[in-house]
Order: sequence, then C-alpha cells, then structure tokens
Amino acid sequence: MTYGMRVYQVSDQATIILSVVALLIMLAAIFFLARSYFKERVRIREEKAFLIEGVLTKAEITSIITSHIARLGKDGQFSLIYLDLDKFSDFVNAFGAAESEKVLEKIVKNIEYALPKGVKLSRLQNDEFLIFLSMDYDRTEAVDLANKIKQSLARPIKLFGDTTINATASIAIAFYPIHGATIKDLMNSLKLATYLIKKNGGNNIRVYSDEMNTEGGEHVEYYYQIKHAIQHKEFQLFYHPMIDVKTNDIYGVESLIRWNHPEHGLLSPFKFLGIMEQSGDINWIGLWGLETIIKTYQELKQEFPKKDFKFSINLSPKQLMNETLSQDFQKLLKKYRMNADSIILEVIEFAVFDKPMQIHKTLSDLKKMGFQIAIDGFGLDFSTLSRAEALDIDIIKLDNEFLKEEESYMKAKFAQLLVDFAEKNHYTVICEAIENKPMVDEAKKYNIHIMQGFYFTKPLSAEALRGYIGTEAWKDVDK
Repeated sequence: MTYGMRVYQVSDQATIILSVVALLIMLAAIFFLARSYFKERVRIREEKAFLIEGVLTKAEITSIITSHIARLGKDGQFSLIYLDLDKFSDFVNAFGAAESEKVLEKIVKNIEYALPKGVKLSRLQNDEFLIFLSMDYDRTEAVDLANKIKQSLARPIKLFGDTTINATASIAIAFYPIHGATIKDLMNSLKLATYLIKKNGGNNIRVYSDEMNTEGGEHVEYYYQIKHAIQHKEFQLFYHPMIDVKTNDIYGVESLIRWNHPEHGLLSPFKFLGIMEQSGDINWIGLWGLETIIKTYQELKQEFPKKDFKFSINLSPKQLMNETLSQDFQKLLKKYRMNADSIILEVIEFAVFDKPMQIHKTLSDLKKMGFQIAIDGFGLDFSTLSRAEALDIDIIKLDNEFLKEEESYMKAKFAQLLVDFAEKNHYTVICEAIENKPMVDEAKKYNIHIMQGFYFTKPLSAEALRGYIGTEAWKDVDK
C-alpha cells in the first residue's frame, strides 16, 4: 500500500514539473510573439512617418529589388544609387521636425526632376534615399545620372520671404552583382561608400570599390547606428561634480555625453564623437547638449534655489568652426530665458586649432553673450599662453599628472607657471581626475581649491545628481 502511494506521489510530482515547464514554454512563446508584434507595429509606424507621395517605402523597395534579383539570377545587372543628405539634422534643429518634412518634400521634388521614367525612388530613413535602376546602366551612365541628381539638389529651395536653402548629398553607386549578390550586401557597399564621402566633407559622388573596406569599414556600422540613435534619443548626459574644497560646497558639474547603445550598453564618446565630427552630426550634439543642460540646470535650480552652481559642456574645434554656432546658442538661451553666465564652454585642443580666425571669432561672440570659457591648461605651451590671454578666458583646467610623485620636475614647474598665470589674470583653476586624499592635499599646495574626480564621486545621471546635491554628499568625503 505504501509503495503504491509513493508511485502516485512521484507521478504527481512529475505531472507538476511537466505542467510548470509547459507553462514556461507557453509564456516564453507569448513573450516572443508579443515582442515581434510590437516591433512590427513600431516599424510600420516609422514607415508611415516617412511617407512622401510618389516615393516608395523601405519595405516596398526591398521587396521589389529582392524579387528582381530572384528573376535575374547572377547573369543580369542593375544599379543602385544611394543618397544621404548632408547635415539634415541642421534643418531639423533650425526649423523643427514638421517644417523639416516640408523642406524634405521640396528636396524630393528636385530629385524626381532629374530621374528618367521607370526609375524608382524610395525613402529609407529621415534623410536617406535609394534609387533603383532596373535597366542595364553602365558605370558612365550611372555616374552621369548621379551628377544630374547632384545638380538638381543644388537648386535653391524657397522657405519663406526671401529665405532660401541649398541641399547637398553624399551619393554612392553600386552595381549588381559585382558589389553584392543580395540587397543586404549591396546596401552595405553603398553605406560604406557614403560614409567615406561624409568623412571627406560630403557633397560628392563615389562608386563602391573593394578597396574601401580598408579605408573605413570598421566605422561605417557606427555611422548609421548614430543616425538611428539621434532619431531614437539614445544619447544621454552624465554629470561629474566639481567641488570647492575651500567653501566645502559644489562649484558646478561637467556634462559628459554617453551613448546608451541597445546592444553594447553605455559607450564613451571615444567610440562615436570622431565619426560624428566627420559626418557633421557633431553640430547636432552641441545644440542637443546645450538644450539638455539648460533644462537640467533649471529643474535643479527650482529644487535648490539657494545653490549657486555652473554647468560645463565641451566644445571641439570642429564645432567652433561652425559660423552659426553662436547664433544657434543665442536662440536656445532666448527660448529658455537662460542666462549664459551659469554655463561654462570647455574648449578642448585649444593649442591645435586649424582655423584660428573663425574659432576666435566664435569664442569672442560666445564670451560677449555671457558664457564662461574654459581651456585645457596642458594643451597650452609658453607660446600659446598669450593667445589664451587675448581670448579673455575664465577658467584653466588641469589634469592630475603634475600631482603624481613619479612625474617630472618640469611638469610640476609648468603647473606652477599656469597657476601663477591664472592668478595674475584672475582666472579660476580647476584640477580634474582627483583620485585620492594625497592628490587633494597636493593640489591645495598650488592654491587650487576647485577639484573634480572619482575621489568625490563618479559621473552621475541627472536623477542621481539631484540626490547628490540634496544630501550634500561631498561633505562626507575627507578633504
């Protein structure tokens, strides 16, 4: 009798385990089906947002080309022309998303003006288009058509009143089957060719060649992912506090950009800023970064009205070469009724400017608007100190190299020279990368009181910064 009961118990346990396993399998299947469904919904919604009358969608052109390849086999030929508009994010920044779509419709009309009958035009993304030449175009004919499209794009587009703009594009050409046996391979070839055009300033035409893989193949994937990241708001600012150890209070924060990549997690700017400089998207980063810190500053100021702190943002020489930068920054200040004197513009690579005249003019305009200007002290040398003085800067930032015992006597002497130079000109000195208490003590010997580094805290999200200021967590650190 006891034996029989055990059999039943084992049988019941097995049934329960099987039921649980079956339930888990069913839940997993439901999860994956639901995820697939919502992904498809997002794709359809995005494609609808890109609809322009008479222009095919990405799904439509993909289907047409795939079917065409199946019919042709490997003996047939056709051509693809890929257009990536240059600096389209500037249109969006200047006119907003809705108005930029109207601009885009006019650009499309100019493209269509150059296209022969039977040629299909599709929109892949915001500013990316694919032209399908199903007939047998040779290299010369395809390049001639690309040139006609380039000329047509240059036609002025009237916006309002006397305001006109001229669009340009990076145009790549690939041929089936020599540049790819599938649409995916062909697109990869086109994207690589386009990336290399962008890298060299845009507004040009290139036919794909196998040699391009050694020119920049490792970066092209990130280039197109960055375009997607801008559209889907994947960039994020973190804030690294700067502490005044003399007053034992927060002086300000340096904003640091990170890319919240869907596959690779949080990426540092070393992975993407160089590519954005080549593509022109660095100008978008500057405006987005300034707007983000203005919003964060105003939110924190509401919560901590008695706290007086500054927000710092980095600017590269490429950004400072942009003739409209100061005007664009002025518009953002007006939009949010923000005073510029609470914002520090940190200029990197000060000593190696390519176009000093334009950069100095931009910095001078920004200074007149009330922005504080900071430069990297160890980017200077004796000959560039006078240039820094002429710019009427406010802050010199030093890294921690001169605080380390193993560093050279000359480095320490130069640090002292910079500190003396700063005191003479009434500049503020900030020491970065403070890692421990001995570094704090050493910096104090140079009469440096504003410090930044992991000894105080790691870079913080906006929410974590709110908590850091609210609890005055820097007071818990031994200074």
